[in-house]
Amino acid sequence: MPPAPQRFALIAPNYYPLTCGVGDHTMRLAAELQRRGHEAVVFTHAPAAPNPEAPGVPVKGVAGQRSMSIAARVAKEILSQGFSQIIIQYTPQMWGAQRLGSPALPALAALLRSRGARITLVMHELAPPWNRRPDLALGAALMRLQLHAMLRSSDALFVTTESRRRLAGISRTDLPGVLRVGPNALPLQRPFVPGGHRVGLFSTLAVGKSFEVVVAAFEGILQVYPDAELLLIGDLGPRDGQRFLELEARIAASPGARRIRLTGKLTLAEIAQAVASLDVYLFAMNTGANTRSGTLPLALGSGVPVVAIRGPETDPLFVDRQNVFFAESLSGPAFAEGARQIFADPELAGRLSEGGRRLYRENLSWEKIVDTLLARLV
Repeated sequence: MPPAPQRFALIAPNYYPLTCGVGDHTMRLAAELQRRGHEAVVFTHAPAAPNPEAPGVPVKGVAGQRSMSIAARVAKEILSQGFSQIIIQYTPQMWGAQRLGSPALPALAALLRSRGARITLVMHELAPPWNRRPDLALGAALMRLQLHAMLRSSDALFVTTESRRRLAGISRTDLPGVLRVGPNALPLQRPFVPGGHRVGLFSTLAVGKSFEVVVAAFEGILQVYPDAELLLIGDLGPRDGQRFLELEARIAASPGARRIRLTGKLTLAEIAQAVASLDVYLFAMNTGANTRSGTLPLALGSGVPVVAIRGPETDPLFVDRQNVFFAESLSGPAFAEGARQIFADPELAGRLSEGGRRLYRENLSWEKIVDTLLARLV
C-alpha cells in the first residue's frame, strides 16, 4: 500500500528564473513528490516563478534584503499553511548570509520544528575550509556553528556524496543519508551511435570548472580527428564578466577556434537535446566524477560516454571503462587521450554508453532519489 499523501514545504536558496543547480534540484524533487500524490510547494527568496519545466510546482518567493527578514517571512507563510514535512535545501550563504553566515536558517528550522513539523536537512554545501586570514577563519568558524545549530533542529540529514557522510564534529550516532543529485534537464532516450567526433560539456564558469582543460583537450583531439567539434553548453554569465572574457580570449587564440561553439543560455529541454548530440562528454571538474552535479547525470542518462577524473568526491558507483573513462589527470592531454580512445574503440564507447545509462537508472534518476528521501522519512 502506498504511503498516505503528505504536505511538503521545500525551502530553497533561489528558484527559477535564476540559474541555480540547487533550485533545479528543488524543482525536480517537488515534481516527483507531486507525481506520487503528495503536495509540494517551494518557498524561497524573490524573484521566483513557476519553472516551465514543472509548471505545476507552486513557488512562493518572499521579499527581503536580509536573511533574517526572508527567513521570518518564509516561516510565516509555511506556518499559515500548516505543512507537516519541511525540506531545507541548505547552502551556508543562502539568502545573502555572506561569509560570516547568519542565525536565520537555524532560527527558521527551530521555529518550524517547535510547531510540530518534521525537518529534513539536505546539505548541498558545508562550511567553507579553514583559512589563515583572520576574517575568513572567523567566517569558517561561524558557519560551522550555523551548521551545527541546523543539525540540532533536524530530524533527518542528507549529504549529496559518500565522501561527505563523515562530517567533522557531528555528535550523532547515525550518519547522514546520501541524497544524490539527479539531472536538472531530463535525459533524452536516444540510441547512442559511435562514429561522430563532437565533444562538449554543460556547465557554468564557476570555480572548479576547468574550461582550459576542455579547450586544450579539444586541440589534442583535432590533431587526430580534424572534423571534431567542441560544444560549450549553457549560460556562461555576462559577456563583459572577467571569466567570460578570459575564456573568449583563450578560444580566440586556439587553432580550433572556428570549430568551437558556445550555445549561450538555453531552456532545460534545449540543454537535453544539446547534450544528447555529443559523442563524448568532458566532465572537467576538479572534484572528479561525483553525485552532487546536476550536469553529469544528464550525460550519463543520455548514454553519452563521459571522460572525468577520479577525484576527492568520486563515488564508488563510478567504475573505470564501465560507466566512465577516468583520465590520468585533470589536463588537456589526458582528457584528449581519453576521448581519442573512445572514438577509436566502438566497443568501449558502447560499453560506456550503456554503463552510464544503467548507473543513471539505478542511482541518479529522480524516481530513485525520491525513493531514498521517503525511505528515510518513514
